[in-house]
Amino acid sequence: MRQDYGGTLGVCTIVAKMLSMPLGPFQFCFWAFLIAMISLAGNPAVARQSNVQVVYAAPRNPAHEPLYRTLREKRVLERVRSRIDGLRLPRVLTMTVAGCDGEVDASYETSNATVTICYEYLAYIQELGRSIPPAGVAEGLTPANYIVGPFLEVVLHELAHAIFDLKKVPILGREEDAADQVAAYTLLRLGKDEVRRVIASIAVMYASEVKEAPTELKDFANEHSLPAQRFYNLLCMAYGSDRQTFGDFVEKGYLPAERAELCEEEYRQVKFAFERLVAPHLKGAKAPNR
Repeated sequence: MRQDYGGTLGVCTIVAKMLSMPLGPFQFCFWAFLIAMISLAGNPAVARQSNVQVVYAAPRNPAHEPLYRTLREKRVLERVRSRIDGLRLPRVLTMTVAGCDGEVDASYETSNATVTICYEYLAYIQELGRSIPPAGVAEGLTPANYIVGPFLEVVLHELAHAIFDLKKVPILGREEDAADQVAAYTLLRLGKDEVRRVIASIAVMYASEVKEAPTELKDFANEHSLPAQRFYNLLCMAYGSDRQTFGDFVEKGYLPAERAELCEEEYRQVKFAFERLVAPHLKGAKAPNR
């Protein structure tokens, strides 16, 4: 069974120097930000036994060659792996980036426990970063730092599917919604310097998807919530987690006040479920409380 996904330039310069990466076109600045975000726990482990393997599949589309080379050279998947090696898994989990024959997607395949992030998806979020709307610019988003949020969100979303499958985590409701919640809850535990920008960038992505295609009746049959619903669910989770940091989401009209009244309880529900059902599979987990 396959589960589908459906700072400033000055800071970028500093990060690029730290990584010995020459600052040049937009995509290099983007990868500098991305690697900095997923390297908060240090460099990826070398010569260490792991139950997570990484694969960089050679792209079939020549246009994806720069993505392929940069991902491999900067060991992006290895850096992601270094953050999730605390998972106690019953079998090997594979994370791969690969061409998907033109499909903008990411997925988790239960038959071989493989998370796949398509080069097409990475190219898509790069392109979105070139046309950030005014509301996103007001949040401090740039073509470089914008893309970090959507990348981290899709990786965490697909890893959530993997945890649900491999650890037989009970789910009450739609699995895609539960994966969104796990991804959002995890991202909301980032430091305050990063979390606001990351949440804003993901919200901008959902808002862009709302405008890309009109909603038809059949869209409501999709296993995923509609982009507009994912947008509001994300803002609600953020507001419920920290009204001080995200309070202006309501003041600016991004999140309706009627929904905002329930968001603190919604966040507590997700937090309780995560600590009860997911955290026990992580090293150093704390007992759930509510």
